[in-house]
Formats: sequence, C-alpha cells, structure tokens
Amino acid sequence: MSCSRTSWPKTTVLVSRRETSMQFSTVICRTSSLQVCGMTRKIVVRATRDVVGITIGCFVYALSFALFVIPVDLAPGGVSGLAIILNHFFKVIPIGITIIVLNTPLFLMSLKRLGKAFLWRSVYATIVSSLLIDLIMPYTHGFHVDMLLSAVYAGVVMGIGIGIIFRFFGSTGGTDLLAQLLSERIGLSFGTTLLVMDTIVIALSGIAFRSVTIPLYSIVSLYISAKAIDLVQEGISFSKAAWVVSNQPKAIAGKVMAELDRGVTKFTATGGFTDERKEVVFCVVPQSQISHLKQIVHEVDPDAFVAIMDVTETLGLGFKELGTR
Repeated sequence: MSCSRTSWPKTTVLVSRRETSMQFSTVICRTSSLQVCGMTRKIVVRATRDVVGITIGCFVYALSFALFVIPVDLAPGGVSGLAIILNHFFKVIPIGITIIVLNTPLFLMSLKRLGKAFLWRSVYATIVSSLLIDLIMPYTHGFHVDMLLSAVYAGVVMGIGIGIIFRFFGSTGGTDLLAQLLSERIGLSFGTTLLVMDTIVIALSGIAFRSVTIPLYSIVSLYISAKAIDLVQEGISFSKAAWVVSNQPKAIAGKVMAELDRGVTKFTATGGFTDERKEVVFCVVPQSQISHLKQIVHEVDPDAFVAIMDVTETLGLGFKELGTR
C-alpha cells in the first residue's frame, strides 16, 4: 500500500503567499498610520495648549499696562517702557502698535539665534499682547490708582502675565532679544546687559516726564515683576532639603523612611579638616515635617551636622508630578 502525496497547484501557493504579504503590509500600514495619527494628535494638543496659555498670559500682561502702568506713566524698562515714553510725545500712534514696530527689527535680527518654534510663539505673544493693550485701553479710561499701589500691582500682574507666557515657551520679545545680541559683542553677561538697558529706559522716563518719582516707582514695579515671574515659573514650594553628616547614617535613613515616609539618598564625603570619610544623608521633606526630621537626627546622633535649605520646586515621587508645568 503506497501513500500518495497531495500536489497543490503552484498558482494557488503563489496567490496565498501574495495575499498573506498584502495582509501583512496592510497591518503594518494601519499600525504606522495609527502611530502617526497619535503623534500628530499629541503635537496638535500640545500646540493648542501652548497657544491658549500664551493668549491668557498676554491678556493678563495687557491688563497690567492698561490698568496700572499707562495711567500713571510708569515705564518699567524694556521696549514697552520705551513705547510709553514715545507715546508721550507722539500720542497719535497707539502704544501697542509702537511696541510691535520696535520689536520687529529685533525679531528679524534674532532669526538665526532663536529656534523656529520659540520665535513664532514670541512673535505671536508680542502681537497679541500689544493689540490687547490698545483694545483694553478705551475701557479703562479714567481709572486711576495711587502711584505706589500702581507700581506694586503693575509689577505683580505684569509678572504673572509674563510668567504664564514663559511657562508655555513664549516671550514678549523686547530688550531680552537685544541683550542676547549685544552681550557677546560688548563682553558683558546677559543679565548685566539687560539691567543696563532697562536702567537707560527708566532714566529716560524721568527725563521725558520731568519727574524723579516716576523712575523710582518704575524700579519698584520692575523688581516686583521679576519676583512674580519667578513665582509663576517655579511655583510656591514649602519643601526643605536636609543634608545630614553623621556617624549613624543607616539608622537616620531608616527612621526617616519609616516615620516620615520619605526617600533618602546616601553618598560618601570626605571631611576637609579630619580627612575622614563619612556618609551623608540627603532628603527633601515638606516644611511640616522638618521639625520631626530634626528630632530624628537628634535622637539618633546628637553630634550630627545638619544643613537645611529652602527648595524652590520639588518634582517627582511623593511631591508634584514631574510633567507638571
């Protein structure tokens, strides 16, 4: 009895292979399309979020000028301050339009230095904030606050607006761009160059408005706005960082993890005077736990050396989420 082999037609085998290949290719294409669509969607969502955030920041920034800066002739440095001075002599041209005109050559000179994304965000922020200043101004006509209060609130509100714009990777252009361009050529740091230019603008405001008090209040406003920008960008943190140098690092680390439920990091350091190697315990805890931490260290090793510092912002496990802006 002989077994016969089944012979399949060659054409059938070829068609089957071709269909399988086509199906496999279709699956790959669909998978790739889904991945591309997913990436595109993320990019669109991120870009939309940035535009909305920058627009909100522009509105707050424009509000500070319309309510507190322009009514009392403050000139808190920068291109906007220069625009206010020019508007004092040429009232026909709106302040917002003047800001756009003054910023245009700065953006053109910065084309090669700035990334495209940051440049377009900055151009958008400058145009929107400038136009909003001119749009809001008619509705705030007659609004007047005490000079000192105007300087304080101008700094706070302006700083919040700029801080929001910065958090969404934009800027309002101005002397920041000029300082970047000049700092390398004149051999000064960016911060020093920016300070010199803002000082010149503030001094010019005193000459233009024939006042000694306006430049002084402008300096107050500029300082407060800088602090407000930092606050918005870095957030309010109530955390403390502790560095503990002790002969009982293992015991201290164990009690911190057990009683405070906080992570610790240990690393080896060498004393400068004794040249002895010791382990340093580092941890970040909320301000509410700092007294408990000091108590733990004192109980384990009364001779330990402890340095406690303020933490501007804490991100990661146990604190604010790392991706949070």
